[in-house]
Amino acid sequence: MRIKVTNEKKNLTRLAGEFLVASRLTQRGYMVSLQWGATIGYDILAFDKRGNVAFIEVKSTASHPKKWVLQKKYAHPEKSQISITQRFVCCVDLTSKTSEPCIYIFPAAVVADGLKYCYAKGFSKSNSYAFPLNKKPRGVSDQKHIKSVGEYINADSYKENYKIINVTPIID
Repeated sequence: MRIKVTNEKKNLTRLAGEFLVASRLTQRGYMVSLQWGATIGYDILAFDKRGNVAFIEVKSTASHPKKWVLQKKYAHPEKSQISITQRFVCCVDLTSKTSEPCIYIFPAAVVADGLKYCYAKGFSKSNSYAFPLNKKPRGVSDQKHIKSVGEYINADSYKENYKIINVTPIID
């Protein structure tokens, strides 16, 4: 049975993820600015006094553990006007009712690699793709020697790894 998620629930999940990431960054001494609107291309700007910046897009799930829906642009981050070395995707898992939400901070290139691995047999014509860390690539899920997407991109190394954004906190 497919779970129907209302627009209100989607919006609340999106906001919860964005505020959670901004909060965790500021707790660790990073300066941030939340960006509002759908045309900017990122949700949070993290920056330091030296001029380093990180453009962070936040994706949240409250329905499917370790699985996010991403637009097809994430498979081709080189097409963005923002440097790929400054782009990050925070995947926030809000599904657990008994533990803290989990945040992965992935460089944009790692997300693209994960999507290409997941869709190795070809991308669909859809405008969005599933990014499931706990699933194997499409069409090979029955083969034991094949890694899951999360194993392939070493997702655990990006879990709560805020230093990866290459911005200096103002407080250590």
